[in-house]
Amino acid sequence: MGLLLDLAYLLVCVVISPWLIYRFFTVERHDVVKRFGVGLGTPLSGSIWLHGSSVGEVSVLRPLIGLLERDLPDVPLVISAFTVTGLAAARKLYPQHRVVPLPFDLSFAVARCFKRFDPRLMIIAESEFWPNLIAGARRRGTPVALVNGKMSAKSYRVHARTRLIPRALVMLDLLAVQTTEHAQRFSALGVARERLRVTGNMKYDLARLPADSTQTGELRRALGYVPTDVVIIGGSLHEQEDEALLAAFAAARAVAAETALILVPRYPAEAVAMEQRARARGYRVVRKTVVDAGHEPPPGAAGVLVVDTVGELGRLYGVADLAFVGGSLFFRGANKGGHNLMEPAIRAVPVLFGPYNFSFKETVEDLLAADGGRLVQDAAELTAAIVTLVTDGPARRELGQRAQQVVHDGQGATSRNYALLVDLLRTPAGRLPRHDR
Repeated sequence: MGLLLDLAYLLVCVVISPWLIYRFFTVERHDVVKRFGVGLGTPLSGSIWLHGSSVGEVSVLRPLIGLLERDLPDVPLVISAFTVTGLAAARKLYPQHRVVPLPFDLSFAVARCFKRFDPRLMIIAESEFWPNLIAGARRRGTPVALVNGKMSAKSYRVHARTRLIPRALVMLDLLAVQTTEHAQRFSALGVARERLRVTGNMKYDLARLPADSTQTGELRRALGYVPTDVVIIGGSLHEQEDEALLAAFAAARAVAAETALILVPRYPAEAVAMEQRARARGYRVVRKTVVDAGHEPPPGAAGVLVVDTVGELGRLYGVADLAFVGGSLFFRGANKGGHNLMEPAIRAVPVLFGPYNFSFKETVEDLLAADGGRLVQDAAELTAAIVTLVTDGPARRELGQRAQQVVHDGQGATSRNYALLVDLLRTPAGRLPRHDR
C-alpha cells in the first residue's frame, strides 16, 4: 500500500505544484521542509507523539497533555498539527514541547519522523487517518490510539466505498470514541470491537468556570451594566448574523428597555464593519479596545459594545444573561457548522444556535434533549426566542442551569481516555516502566 500511495501522493503534488511553491515562499516557508521530515530538531528517545489536525483538535488535547505532564514529566512530548492555524495554536499552547507540522503522508517522510522522535505511543485526535502515518507506526511497533474519535455518516459512506481508510483503521490499537453511533460506524468499517471504547466527548472537559467568580461581576460593572440589565451576547459571529441580532435586539428593547447587546465577531478584523452596521441603525456603538484605552466610556444598556479583541469571549459570556453562538444561522459551506456552545453553557448562560451546527452535533443533541438550549431556524425565530427569554427571567435562568448541567454531565472523557492510554503504555511496545505511573 505504501509505494502505490506514495506514487498517488506524488502525482497530486505535481498537479498542485504551483500552490505548493506559493506556500513554500509565503505561508509555510519555515515549515515545508519539516513536512518532509527534515529539520525536526535533536533526536528524542521514547517520546509520546500527539496529533491534532487544526485548532479544535489541538486544543482538545490540552487536558490530556496536562495529565501526561503531571505523571510523566521525564517523557518528551511531540505535538503535531496539519493546518497552519493548528500549528500556530499548538506553538502557543505548548511552547515547552516539540511542536512540528504533520509530515506529508509519504513513506520516507513518515519514517524520518518516527526515527527522529522514537515514539513509544502515538495519539491521534478525532478523525485524522493518514494511511502511511499509521502504517509507519505499525512497522516500528509503536501503538497508535485514537482519542475523542468520530466518524460522520458522510465520511463513513466515502470510506466504505474506497476502503483505503478502513485498511488503516484496523491497524489502530485503541479507538476511544465519543458516542455509540460513532463506534458502530468504525465497527462497520472493520475495526475489532475489543479495540473500541465509548468514552464521551473530551471537548466538555475544556469548559471550566473561572477560578474567581468575583471577576465576572467586576467586568460586568466595568462594562457599564447594572444588575437589572439583560445582556445579550452574540459570540463568534459571521456575516449577516450581527444584523439578525441587531434586529432581535431592537425587538427586545421595544418590550424591555433595560436590554444590552455585545457583538463578538469571529474575526476581530470584521469589528469595524459590524460597528458601522450598528451605527446605521441609530445605536451608540463603542469598540472594546476604545473602552480599554479609556477613550470612551462603555455603552452599557444605552448602546452596543463591539468586541475587537482576542481571547476574551469566555469571560464575556460570563457577563451575559443570554447568548447566541454564531457560525450557525446561515449556510457557510459543507465543512463549516457552528462554534463552541459549551463556553456559555458552563457559565449557566442560556444558549441559542442556528440550524448549521454540525461541528457540535453531539452537544446540540445533548442540549436539546435536556431542554438546555434553543435551536432557531432563521432570523425571525431568533428574534422570537430572544424576546421571550428577555421578558421571562425565571425561564431564562432555568434554561441556563440546564445547559450548565449538560456540560457537567458530559465531563470526564479525558480521564477515561487517559486510563486507557496508560494501559496501552504498559504493553511491551509502549516500554513504560511500572514506576513511571
